[in-house]
Amino acid sequence: MSLAKAAVVQVVLILISAALVNPLEVEGAVRSVCYGGAVALTNTLLLSWRMRSSARQPGRKPQEELFRLYRSSMERFFVAALLIAAGLGWLKLMPALMLAGFVLGQLALVVSTITSGIEKS
Repeated sequence: MSLAKAAVVQVVLILISAALVNPLEVEGAVRSVCYGGAVALTNTLLLSWRMRSSARQPGRKPQEELFRLYRSSMERFFVAALLIAAGLGWLKLMPALMLAGFVLGQLALVVSTITSGIEKS
């Protein structure tokens, strides 16, 4: 399964979880879950972008590939951390629901990757 398909699985799972939270009628609940899922989706899209750019430049030294792997991991970590911090601080979202949306989004990526494998395209 390509990362684009995994991203679609993430979106569907987040929309389902938002629909399940909606009947609670708690102000900001759906927005918090969707924001957390959007952070996970952003993480997936960054991973996909880095994998494509790496695949377009074959023949690099192993040290260069390892450096790019570490850099990509750190970029994704910091982007996710900053977006979560913005959701908690600036947007004043509900922490538990936002993190639940993030975890569900990440879990969707992991499960879809494990069950279907991953492609570089």
